[in-house]
Amino acid sequence: MGLFLSMSGIIGSGADSVIRVLRAYAESNRGSLEDARLTPDQDDCLVISETKAGVTLLYPGNFFEWDGASQFLSAQLNKPVFSFHIHDGDLWMYLLYENGVVIDQFNPIPDYWNELDEEERDSWRGNAAELVRRIPGLSEEQISKYLVQWGDDVLESEERKKAYPTDQFYYGDDWQLVDFMGKLGLDYPFDDSGDLRGVTYRFKCKQ
Repeated sequence: MGLFLSMSGIIGSGADSVIRVLRAYAESNRGSLEDARLTPDQDDCLVISETKAGVTLLYPGNFFEWDGASQFLSAQLNKPVFSFHIHDGDLWMYLLYENGVVIDQFNPIPDYWNELDEEERDSWRGNAAELVRRIPGLSEEQISKYLVQWGDDVLESEERKKAYPTDQFYYGDDWQLVDFMGKLGLDYPFDDSGDLRGVTYRFKCKQ
């Protein structure tokens, strides 16, 4: 089994506000959010990391409502919120919420689960202009090359290509999400050695 990972990326908000709203979300779902020294492999471990651009939430592996939580955060904080997901090590994707509504979405393999019609497939291409309008200091040139769907030419090629020369990861690699997040100014809460660089909480939520 490949990697499954889910995160929210809250643009323009501080950790204190995010914690307050996330606690309200947990409590509204018969759960809780509590300070706790945990390791990421422990059940219910949520990691929070903050940068000048915003806050990243790395959800526990047993939490599956990352889209719903991201939607709630966007509505309550009145901030753009990304719902990030790595699925089975095969792809990375996002939904971008504003005021609880999806305003952009990207999946490099839109037909991964089901064959889609052309209109639905196009809806997953991502729109760099939508991101730039909501993230201060970001330009389309900095992120547009990530928003590329991975056809057979990418997935079957022996020549691995990067979106940008300074990237660490390649097209066809689910970890390209980390490079994308970096361009947004959001932190992935582990360093290259796998050491935690965020704050842990015990997050429980009845799903």
